Amino acid sequence: MSEIQENRYTVGRKDTRMLQSELKRAQSAEAFVEANQAELQTKTVAEYLNEMLIKYNLEKCDVNKRADLVGNYFYQVCSGNKSPGRDKLIQIALGFPLTLAETQYLLRLGGHSELYVRNSRDAFLMFAIEKGYGIQRVNELLYKNKKELLE
Repeated sequence: MSEIQENRYTVGRKDTRMLQSELKRAQSAEAFVEANQAELQTKTVAEYLNEMLIKYNLEKCDVNKRADLVGNYFYQVCSGNKSPGRDKLIQIALGFPLTLAETQYLLRLGGHSELYVRNSRDAFLMFAIEKGYGIQRVNELLYKNKKELLE
């Protein structure tokens, strides 16, 4: 399956450049948002993670354990009571495990930068996600290469 086909979580049908062009020509921000409602991200991290639980047929306790999260952290994220940082979202993605495209979308929803292949730590993380590594194996890879661990 290609990256484009796999990334069904791309919002709308217009590409970013087209939206930016429309925004420049818009009479007002409100008019732009109203005209492009279907193109804009409105989903929360909690909503997306709850969808992924259904898609992957997992329980919250499964993801919490596989992501090596402390206590009820994942439960709080799924209820919208916690806003995780970038590394915590990556840990959560590994707890499913999400695909790279799904992980990138999760990071965007959380307001964080996507994994970037030109960043060596991110490249290790992307490799690990593509290969389906669990959190322990990811941290071993990071440690071996003197990169900050996911904690």
